[in-house]
Amino acid sequence: MKEIPLFILNGFLESGKTSIIKDIIENNENYQNHSTVVIACEQGEVEYDSNWCDTYGVHVEYIEDQAEFTPEFMRNLDSVFRADQYVIEYNSFFDFDSQEFPKNMVIYQQITMIDSTTFGVMFNNMRKIFQTMVKDSSLVIFNRCDGVKDLAQYRRWIRGLNQQTQIAFEGANGRLTAMLDEDLPYDLSKDLIVLEEDMYPIWYMEVFDNYSKYMNKTFKFKAFVRDITKKTFVLGRQVMTCCAEDIQFLGYEVINDTKTKVKIDDCIYIECKVEQHYSDLAKEEVIMLRALNISILKKEKENVLTM
Repeated sequence: MKEIPLFILNGFLESGKTSIIKDIIENNENYQNHSTVVIACEQGEVEYDSNWCDTYGVHVEYIEDQAEFTPEFMRNLDSVFRADQYVIEYNSFFDFDSQEFPKNMVIYQQITMIDSTTFGVMFNNMRKIFQTMVKDSSLVIFNRCDGVKDLAQYRRWIRGLNQQTQIAFEGANGRLTAMLDEDLPYDLSKDLIVLEEDMYPIWYMEVFDNYSKYMNKTFKFKAFVRDITKKTFVLGRQVMTCCAEDIQFLGYEVINDTKTKVKIDDCIYIECKVEQHYSDLAKEEVIMLRALNISILKKEKENVLTM
Protein backbone atom coordinates (compact mmCIF):
# COMPACT_ATOMS: atom_id res chain seq x y z
CA MET A 1 0.00 0.00 0.00
CA LYS A 2 1.37 3.40 -1.00
CA GLU A 3 2.60 5.57 1.90
CA ILE A 4 0.99 9.00 1.90
CA PRO A 5 2.74 11.90 3.69
CA LEU A 6 0.90 14.08 6.19
CA PHE A 7 2.21 17.55 7.02
CA ILE A 8 0.69 19.07 10.14
CA LEU A 9 0.71 22.73 11.12
CA ASN A 10 -0.67 23.56 14.52
CA GLY A 11 -1.00 26.72 16.57
CA PHE A 12 -3.79 28.87 17.91
CA LEU A 13 -6.24 30.73 15.70
CA GLU A 14 -4.59 33.68 13.89
CA SER A 15 -1.09 32.33 14.56
CA GLY A 16 -0.28 32.35 10.83
CA LYS A 17 -0.97 28.72 9.86
CA THR A 18 -3.01 29.49 6.73
CA SER A 19 -0.50 32.08 5.51
CA ILE A 20 2.47 29.74 5.74
CA ILE A 21 0.55 26.89 4.08
CA LYS A 22 -0.33 29.18 1.18
CA ASP A 23 3.29 30.36 0.93
CA ILE A 24 4.56 26.76 0.84
CA ILE A 25 2.10 25.74 -1.88
CA GLU A 26 2.65 28.87 -3.98
CA ASN A 27 6.42 28.34 -3.97
CA ASN A 28 6.58 24.58 -4.45
CA GLU A 29 5.29 22.96 -7.66
CA ASN A 30 5.18 19.56 -5.95
CA TYR A 31 2.20 20.80 -3.93
CA GLN A 32 0.28 22.10 -6.95
CA ASN A 33 -1.85 20.70 -9.78
CA HIS A 34 -4.21 18.58 -7.67
CA SER A 35 -1.43 16.78 -5.81
CA THR A 36 -2.36 18.29 -2.43
CA VAL A 37 -5.43 18.29 -0.22
CA VAL A 38 -5.52 20.83 2.62
CA ILE A 39 -7.60 19.91 5.66
CA ALA A 40 -8.54 23.05 7.62
CA CYS A 41 -9.75 22.38 11.15
CA GLU A 42 -10.51 26.04 11.86
CA GLN A 43 -10.97 29.26 9.88
CA GLY A 44 -9.28 32.58 10.62
CA GLU A 45 -9.07 35.89 8.79
CA VAL A 46 -6.85 34.49 6.02
CA GLU A 47 -8.87 32.17 3.79
CA TYR A 48 -8.38 29.65 1.00
CA ASP A 49 -10.56 31.43 -1.56
CA SER A 50 -11.82 29.60 -4.63
CA ASN A 51 -9.63 31.57 -7.06
CA TRP A 52 -6.53 30.61 -5.11
CA CYS A 53 -7.57 26.95 -5.00
CA ASP A 54 -8.23 26.94 -8.77
CA THR A 55 -4.92 28.66 -9.54
CA TYR A 56 -2.80 26.15 -7.63
CA GLY A 57 -4.94 23.07 -8.09
CA VAL A 58 -5.56 22.54 -4.39
CA HIS A 59 -8.67 21.09 -2.77
CA VAL A 60 -9.54 22.33 0.74
CA GLU A 61 -11.65 20.24 3.07
CA TYR A 62 -13.06 21.80 6.26
CA ILE A 63 -13.45 20.03 9.60
CA GLU A 64 -15.38 21.63 12.47
CA ASP A 65 -15.46 18.81 15.00
CA GLN A 66 -12.72 16.33 15.85
CA ALA A 67 -15.36 13.57 15.91
CA GLU A 68 -15.52 13.96 12.10
CA PHE A 69 -11.77 13.65 11.72
CA THR A 70 -11.52 9.85 11.60
CA PRO A 71 -9.42 7.33 9.65
CA GLU A 72 -12.56 6.56 7.63
CA PHE A 73 -12.87 10.25 6.71
CA MET A 74 -9.27 10.23 5.46
CA ARG A 75 -9.77 7.02 3.48
CA ASN A 76 -12.85 8.50 1.79
CA LEU A 77 -10.87 11.61 0.85
CA ASP A 78 -8.13 9.46 -0.59
CA SER A 79 -10.58 7.46 -2.66
CA VAL A 80 -11.84 10.68 -4.25
CA PHE A 81 -8.69 12.80 -4.69
CA ARG A 82 -5.75 10.37 -4.67
CA ALA A 83 -3.56 13.21 -3.43
CA ASP A 84 0.22 12.88 -3.14
CA GLN A 85 0.14 14.54 0.28
CA TYR A 86 -2.21 16.06 2.83
CA VAL A 87 -1.49 19.33 4.62
CA ILE A 88 -3.44 19.62 7.87
CA GLU A 89 -4.14 22.96 9.49
CA TYR A 90 -4.82 21.51 12.91
CA ASN A 91 -7.00 22.94 15.67
CA SER A 92 -4.82 23.02 18.78
CA PHE A 93 -7.85 22.52 21.03
CA PHE A 94 -8.40 19.10 19.46
CA ASP A 95 -6.93 16.17 21.38
CA PHE A 96 -3.95 15.33 19.19
CA ASP A 97 -2.93 12.37 21.36
CA SER A 98 -6.16 10.63 20.42
CA GLN A 99 -6.01 11.61 16.74
CA GLU A 100 -5.89 8.59 14.41
CA PHE A 101 -4.95 8.27 10.75
CA PRO A 102 -4.98 5.31 8.36
CA LYS A 103 -1.85 3.19 8.66
CA ASN A 104 -0.59 4.18 5.21
CA MET A 105 -0.83 7.89 6.07
CA VAL A 106 2.36 8.88 7.88
CA ILE A 107 3.21 12.16 9.60
CA TYR A 108 6.33 13.45 7.80
CA GLN A 109 6.61 16.79 9.57
CA GLN A 110 4.86 18.81 12.24
CA ILE A 111 5.30 22.59 12.51
CA THR A 112 4.02 24.83 15.29
CA MET A 113 3.18 28.46 14.57
CA ILE A 114 3.22 30.96 17.47
CA ASP A 115 2.21 34.62 17.59
CA SER A 116 5.01 36.33 19.57
CA THR A 117 2.79 39.22 20.62
CA THR A 118 0.45 37.00 22.65
CA PHE A 119 2.71 34.06 23.55
CA GLY A 120 3.83 35.26 26.99
CA VAL A 121 0.33 35.48 28.42
CA MET A 122 -0.98 32.40 26.63
CA PHE A 123 1.96 30.21 27.63
CA ASN A 124 1.50 31.05 31.30
CA ASN A 125 -2.19 30.12 31.09
CA MET A 126 -2.09 27.17 28.67
CA ARG A 127 1.26 25.43 29.11
CA LYS A 128 -0.21 21.97 28.73
CA ILE A 129 -1.67 22.82 25.33
CA PHE A 130 1.64 24.29 24.17
CA GLN A 131 3.40 21.18 25.43
CA THR A 132 1.13 18.99 23.30
CA MET A 133 1.63 21.21 20.25
CA VAL A 134 5.39 21.41 20.52
CA LYS A 135 6.47 17.97 21.77
CA ASP A 136 6.49 16.34 18.31
CA SER A 137 7.22 19.43 16.20
CA SER A 138 10.42 19.51 14.20
CA LEU A 139 10.09 23.27 13.76
CA VAL A 140 8.56 26.05 15.86
CA ILE A 141 8.13 29.43 14.16
CA PHE A 142 7.53 32.59 16.17
CA ASN A 143 6.10 35.28 13.92
CA ARG A 144 5.27 38.98 14.46
CA CYS A 145 8.53 39.33 16.37
CA ASP A 146 9.19 43.01 15.64
CA GLY A 147 9.38 44.94 18.89
CA VAL A 148 8.98 41.85 21.10
CA LYS A 149 11.67 41.95 23.80
CA ASP A 150 11.24 38.52 25.40
CA LEU A 151 12.25 36.30 22.47
CA ALA A 152 15.18 34.83 24.39
CA GLN A 153 12.87 33.70 27.21
CA TYR A 154 10.32 32.36 24.72
CA ARG A 155 13.01 30.30 23.05
CA ARG A 156 14.08 28.81 26.38
CA TRP A 157 10.49 27.89 27.23
CA ILE A 158 10.02 26.08 23.92
CA ARG A 159 13.39 24.37 24.16
CA GLY A 160 12.32 23.11 27.58
CA LEU A 161 9.30 21.43 25.99
CA ASN A 162 11.25 19.92 23.08
CA GLN A 163 15.04 19.86 23.11
CA GLN A 164 15.27 18.65 19.50
CA THR A 165 13.01 21.11 17.70
CA GLN A 166 14.35 23.92 15.54
CA ILE A 167 13.18 27.40 16.55
CA ALA A 168 12.86 30.36 14.20
CA PHE A 169 11.81 33.97 14.80
CA GLU A 170 10.21 35.87 11.94
CA GLY A 171 9.70 39.60 11.65
CA ALA A 172 7.38 41.58 9.38
CA ASN A 173 9.98 41.48 6.60
CA GLY A 174 10.02 37.68 6.62
CA ARG A 175 13.57 37.47 7.92
CA LEU A 176 14.51 35.36 10.91
CA THR A 177 15.44 37.14 14.11
CA ALA A 178 18.35 35.57 16.00
CA MET A 179 18.62 35.53 19.75
CA LEU A 180 21.01 38.26 20.85
CA ASP A 181 23.99 37.46 23.06
CA GLU A 182 23.17 40.44 25.26
CA ASP A 183 19.94 38.67 26.25
CA LEU A 184 21.95 36.00 28.04
CA PRO A 185 22.45 36.14 31.84
CA TYR A 186 26.23 35.76 31.40
CA ASP A 187 28.84 37.60 29.34
CA LEU A 188 29.67 35.48 26.31
CA SER A 189 32.52 37.82 25.33
CA LYS A 190 34.63 36.49 28.22
CA ASP A 191 36.93 33.49 27.84
CA LEU A 192 36.11 32.26 31.36
CA ILE A 193 32.45 32.21 32.37
CA VAL A 194 31.31 31.28 35.87
CA LEU A 195 27.69 30.12 35.96
CA GLU A 196 25.42 30.65 38.92
CA GLU A 197 23.11 27.72 39.59
CA ASP A 198 20.03 29.34 38.04
CA MET A 199 21.96 30.03 34.83
CA TYR A 200 22.52 26.34 34.06
CA PRO A 201 19.23 25.68 32.16
CA ILE A 202 19.76 28.69 29.90
CA TRP A 203 23.40 27.78 29.32
CA TYR A 204 22.48 24.17 28.54
CA MET A 205 19.91 25.15 25.93
CA GLU A 206 22.20 27.73 24.37
CA VAL A 207 25.11 25.31 24.05
CA PHE A 208 22.73 22.72 22.59
CA ASP A 209 21.52 25.17 19.93
CA ASN A 210 24.65 27.25 19.25
CA TYR A 211 27.63 25.20 20.38
CA SER A 212 30.01 26.87 17.90
CA LYS A 213 29.76 30.13 19.89
CA TYR A 214 30.83 28.29 23.03
CA MET A 215 33.92 26.55 21.69
CA ASN A 216 37.30 27.64 23.09
CA LYS A 217 35.67 29.15 26.17
CA THR A 218 36.02 27.84 29.72
CA PHE A 219 33.03 27.34 32.00
CA LYS A 220 32.71 26.72 35.72
CA PHE A 221 29.54 25.49 37.40
CA LYS A 222 28.05 23.06 39.90
CA ALA A 223 26.39 19.87 38.67
CA PHE A 224 25.54 16.32 39.64
CA VAL A 225 26.95 13.11 38.19
CA ARG A 226 24.19 10.96 36.66
CA ASP A 227 26.03 8.14 34.86
CA ILE A 228 29.53 6.75 34.27
CA THR A 229 30.91 4.91 31.23
CA LYS A 230 34.35 3.46 30.51
CA LYS A 231 35.58 6.69 28.91
CA THR A 232 33.20 9.41 30.08
CA PHE A 233 30.62 10.43 32.64
CA VAL A 234 27.33 12.31 32.41
CA LEU A 235 26.58 15.40 34.47
CA GLY A 236 23.73 17.84 34.62
CA ARG A 237 20.80 19.18 36.61
CA GLN A 238 17.13 18.41 37.15
CA VAL A 239 15.07 21.17 35.50
CA MET A 240 11.35 21.89 35.59
CA THR A 241 10.73 22.67 31.93
CA CYS A 242 6.96 23.17 31.88
CA CYS A 243 5.25 22.42 35.17
CA ALA A 244 5.75 20.45 38.37
CA GLU A 245 4.85 17.22 36.54
CA ASP A 246 7.46 17.79 33.84
CA ILE A 247 10.94 17.61 35.33
CA GLN A 248 13.80 16.58 33.04
CA PHE A 249 17.47 15.87 33.53
CA LEU A 250 19.43 18.20 31.24
CA GLY A 251 22.96 16.92 30.96
CA TYR A 252 26.07 16.46 28.85
CA GLU A 253 28.59 13.69 28.48
CA VAL A 254 32.03 14.63 29.84
CA ILE A 255 35.52 13.56 28.83
CA ASN A 256 37.53 13.52 32.04
CA ASP A 257 41.13 14.68 31.55
CA THR A 258 41.65 15.16 35.26
CA LYS A 259 42.91 12.76 37.91
CA THR A 260 39.70 13.16 39.91
CA LYS A 261 37.46 10.10 39.91
CA VAL A 262 33.74 10.73 40.20
CA LYS A 263 30.87 8.51 41.32
CA ILE A 264 27.18 8.51 40.48
CA ASP A 265 25.28 11.13 42.52
CA ASP A 266 28.47 13.09 43.30
CA CYS A 267 27.95 16.83 43.56
CA ILE A 268 30.87 18.42 41.72
CA TYR A 269 32.22 21.80 40.69
CA ILE A 270 33.65 21.51 37.21
CA GLU A 271 35.85 23.63 34.98
CA CYS A 272 35.37 22.55 31.38
CA LYS A 273 35.34 23.37 27.68
CA VAL A 274 32.69 22.65 25.03
CA GLU A 275 33.72 20.27 22.23
CA GLN A 276 32.16 17.91 19.70
CA HIS A 277 33.05 14.21 19.62
CA TYR A 278 31.73 10.78 18.74
CA SER A 279 29.79 9.33 21.66
CA ASP A 280 29.61 5.61 22.30
CA LEU A 281 26.41 6.29 24.23
CA ALA A 282 24.65 8.22 21.47
CA LYS A 283 26.37 6.34 18.60
CA GLU A 284 26.99 9.63 16.80
CA GLU A 285 28.88 12.91 17.09
CA VAL A 286 27.40 15.05 19.85
CA ILE A 287 28.22 18.08 21.96
CA MET A 288 30.42 17.01 24.87
CA LEU A 289 32.35 18.70 27.65
CA ARG A 290 36.03 18.23 28.40
CA ALA A 291 36.79 18.46 32.11
CA LEU A 292 39.87 20.54 32.96
CA ASN A 293 39.39 20.52 36.72
CA ILE A 294 36.91 18.82 39.06
CA SER A 295 36.26 19.40 42.74
CA ILE A 296 34.09 16.97 44.68
CA LEU A 297 31.70 18.99 46.83
CA LYS A 298 29.96 18.05 50.03
CA LYS A 299 27.06 15.69 49.33
CA GLU A 300 23.75 17.54 49.11
CA LYS A 301 20.19 17.01 47.93
CA GLU A 302 19.78 18.30 44.40
CA ASN A 303 17.29 21.14 44.08
CA VAL A 304 15.22 21.38 40.90
CA LEU A 305 16.02 24.38 38.70
CA THR A 306 13.50 26.22 36.53
CA MET A 307 13.69 27.49 32.97
